Amino acid sequence: MSAYEVVFHAKAAVEVRGLPERPGKALWDTLTAVRRDPWAATLPDLLVEDEAFRFVLFDDGDGVAHLLINDTTRTVTVHGITWIG
Repeated sequence: MSAYEVVFHAKAAVEVRGLPERPGKALWDTLTAVRRDPWAATLPDLLVEDEAFRFVLFDDGDGVAHLLINDTTRTVTVHGITWIG
């Protein structure tokens, strides 16, 4: 099985700009793991009824990326990034 493609929603693309090096690398490493097996590497967003809406923590829990998994297109769309640093 091939890996999923990670794509950034416009909102997330803006939010990732300006991340310092450490959290930027942590996000990259986290998304690399997510693309291999997005269902196992992420947690469900319990505020949304659709299981495809997920989140993953990065940078030792100082950051969170909100995702949407699409098995048909084999994409993981990053919808938002929050980092508290």
